[in-house]
Amino acid sequence: MSEGSALQWLRAPRLAEDTLPEGTRAVACRRCGRTVEVSLSPMRPPSFVRVEDQVECPEVQERWTGTSEGGLLLMMCGALEQSLEPDWETGDADAGAAHEPHSIVPPARPRALPEPAVVFSDRWDEDRHDDDHESTEPKGWLRTLLARSEGLRKGLVRATIGVLILGIVFLVGVLLPLREIKQLIHSPPAMTGSSGPQREALSAAPPQSPRRILLETTSAPSEAAQLGLRSPPSSFVLPRQATATERAPPSSAETAAAAAAEPEPKLRVPDLVAVAGGSFAMGGDDDSEQPSHQVSIRPFALGKHPVSVGEWKSCVAAASCPDIASGPDDRPVTNVSYDDTQAYLAWLSRATGKTFRLPTEAEWEYAARAGQRTRYWWGDRLRPGMANCRGCNGSSDAEQDQPPKIGSTPANPFGLFDMGGGVGQWVADNWHKNYKGAPSDGSAWLEEGSYARVIRSGSWKNGPADARAGSRDRYDGRIRHPTLGFRVASSS
Repeated sequence: MSEGSALQWLRAPRLAEDTLPEGTRAVACRRCGRTVEVSLSPMRPPSFVRVEDQVECPEVQERWTGTSEGGLLLMMCGALEQSLEPDWETGDADAGAAHEPHSIVPPARPRALPEPAVVFSDRWDEDRHDDDHESTEPKGWLRTLLARSEGLRKGLVRATIGVLILGIVFLVGVLLPLREIKQLIHSPPAMTGSSGPQREALSAAPPQSPRRILLETTSAPSEAAQLGLRSPPSSFVLPRQATATERAPPSSAETAAAAAAEPEPKLRVPDLVAVAGGSFAMGGDDDSEQPSHQVSIRPFALGKHPVSVGEWKSCVAAASCPDIASGPDDRPVTNVSYDDTQAYLAWLSRATGKTFRLPTEAEWEYAARAGQRTRYWWGDRLRPGMANCRGCNGSSDAEQDQPPKIGSTPANPFGLFDMGGGVGQWVADNWHKNYKGAPSDGSAWLEEGSYARVIRSGSWKNGPADARAGSRDRYDGRIRHPTLGFRVASSS
């Protein structure tokens, strides 16, 4: 492409492709050895000029896989394109060299003219150089000496300060404690201004018990009077020297007698009621209480009432339970988690030698129904005074922070109190949304990895529906709640 054609094409960018100037070049193929004409266009890659050359190209014949008639695209074979690259690069290099601007050579900087030399004799220059060297040499030596002496002086000051600090540390940390130890080892000096009896009284060994001090004040008060000493205004009595009999250690018999004389903390064990075995239809009105299914219960023992505050305090006194109980001893303990109940049951089992546990959900409902199929153990309708719950007695018991005391409502036919209302009670089962797949032998229905536990009985804060024998609820066993308590059970 000539320079004029290229300028024309640049000035008219919307010109059609067919009107752009094209060029051809004869290229020898490296593969077949033929010389063919190649079309060179700025808008498309190089291609064959004649269709005959393309058809005869071995690479094109290898690529052709169609069976329909028609013209072939004016493509190029790979070998021909490789043969074209050296010529093409040479042409590009020549075209770039033709248009490359001439390099600009910076003008040469004029050389500075040498300054006119001052005419001095060589002898005078040498003498002046020697004089300057001799005059400056002492000054440099003196400065070096002063610099070294200044550094030495700073080092001496620092070393002196360090030695002083070490001496002070040694004096405070070693010598003074040694002096105090020596004073403790050696006997104290005589007390000036004190009489002999006073010194003996002050240096005597301390009494063994407070009771002995009281006996000495009552039996021998005249000792100080005989010495002519005035008793101090305080109640402190000077101890006397203990005799050999008093210093003798107590015998094993005396120790055993003293231990027997000391009252041991009273162990309060919850009262248990024996529940005979049997079978019943377990279930209720709510969706979580369905389907109703028959369950067989083995004989077991159940707490007569929920664990009280006083019973919980026995476990706290043994340092086996957290001190969370509040209120009078005859109130059911509240604000306990499922984990807290396990700690109490483990302590109670160790203290009594019996095995205690929580009742299963089936055992609890069996005991709450007491052989009845009604909503409550006394019937299907609520009666005032039969349960402690919100609206059950027409009073404001639900507004109280503490639950009513245990046994404040009648017991059911099995002799169990507060089996509806009072406090919510933990049981051993994990929570399931209904009874599908529940065991029929009365055992605990557990689920590994679940923290949701079943709550029974309702509480004084809940309504009458939660006080039903079949009512069930759930809560996280790791968390405490102010309305939750429990009662113990045993299989033996």
